[in-house]
Amino acid sequence: MSNFLQHRPLCLASSSPRRQDFLKKFGLQFDYRIPIVKETPENNEAAKSFVKRMASEKAQQVRRKYSELAENVIILAGDTIVFCDGQILGKPETAQHAESMLAQLSGLTHQVFTGFSIFDSASGGEITDVICTEVSFLKLNEDLLKWYINSGEPFGKAGAYSIQGLGTILVKSISGSYTNVVGFPIECIIPHMTANGWISFAENCLHEVSA
Repeated sequence: MSNFLQHRPLCLASSSPRRQDFLKKFGLQFDYRIPIVKETPENNEAAKSFVKRMASEKAQQVRRKYSELAENVIILAGDTIVFCDGQILGKPETAQHAESMLAQLSGLTHQVFTGFSIFDSASGGEITDVICTEVSFLKLNEDLLKWYINSGEPFGKAGAYSIQGLGTILVKSISGSYTNVVGFPIECIIPHMTANGWISFAENCLHEVSA
């Protein structure tokens, strides 16, 4: 049983398993394509502007590159960064890089920004937004840092941690959207998709709620 009735084909402009899991959780059918864009901030570009631009560029690049996609496909893209002490923290390249990032986050509160783009290929219209969540870290001792880095989890993760994985024990508290930190503020995305008629609530789900 699907949680939603789907009225348009959907393409996720990401290879992220976490973003795919969010769509699968709601029974949505989708293809995915991997965008190739230069993920580098421009001079003096604010963190919020950067993630919003990245999400939009990913959606647009997938639309241009993959001609086999349906003409009326809805393309969903996102970009997540960690922002601390005026610095954008991307994905660590080495164990030393991961340790440096985590040491910088230790005992402090940082921001997680996710920009998302919902691009309607039929009309050319685009919905973009940026969601911010504040995350406070525990003070991380050397043993914990080494253990977490040796787990391999920091690699491929913005800020060198995964809040839904082993990295949950690094986090003291969060303020704002949890799904945003995971990588997709799905509670902000689904309302846009229902409001535009691209998906709708399945009648059997509504009957179950009202029963």
